[in-house]
Parts: sequence; C-alpha cells; structure tokens
Amino acid sequence: MAARNDSSSLAAPAAGGGSAPATVPVLDRAAMLEIVEQDLELLRELVEIFLAECPGLLAQIRSGVQDKNAEHVERSAHTLKGALMNFGAQRACEVARQLEIRGREARLDDAAQLASQLESEVAQACQALSDYLREAVP
Repeated sequence: MAARNDSSSLAAPAAGGGSAPATVPVLDRAAMLEIVEQDLELLRELVEIFLAECPGLLAQIRSGVQDKNAEHVERSAHTLKGALMNFGAQRACEVARQLEIRGREARLDDAAQLASQLESEVAQACQALSDYLREAVP
C-alpha cells in the first residue's frame, strides 16, 4: 500500500548519507493508520507512549555503545525498531535494525556512528508524528 505524503515532515530527506534513500518518507501515514484501524485516538495514545519511552531507549543504546555492551545495544535497538514500525518509520527502523545486528554479532566498531544516525532519524520521526497529530487529531 502506497503512502500519501501530504505533509512535508512526512517526506523529509534522509540525514547524513544513511543507507536509506532520501525518497523514503520519515513516516508512512497509510501504514500507521492501518495499524490502528483508522482510530486516531488510539494513534494519539501510541504516539504519546512512544514519545515518552523513546528518550530512554536512545539513552540505553548510547550507554550500551559506550560500555561496549553488545547485548544491551541489540535489545534496546530491537525494542526501538519495533516501536518505530508502528508508524511506518522505515528509515529509522533500518538504522535500528543495523544496530540490532551489530549488537547480535558483537561488532560495535561503527555503532557510535549508527547510534548518532539513529538519533537523527528518530528526532525527525518524533517531529513528524507531532506535526501529524496537530494536523489530524483534534
């Protein structure tokens, strides 16, 4: 199912030369509405939970990278990836997936760069979610 990109925040370019093409939107509006069966109030609740939990997950990833704790990186990136999937945040999901794999394989040599890229993608996703809620949910 193709996503409609009615908002510029839903189609912001990829940050910093990541592996996801710039044409991939920050969020997939159709996917996130499908997940909640078009229930905008449920979407608002999911977004509020995500926005509250996201900083802690990013902090856990940063801590895991800094401490070279591959298991911690894998687990936190996996959890964040799952949350991002609810919103069709494909670019951020891809970076989280890469971090999850690095953790699983205990290869953290480029994890700091990926964590920084993930923070950028997640920040864009959070902004796009906030913008969307202001537009769509009374």
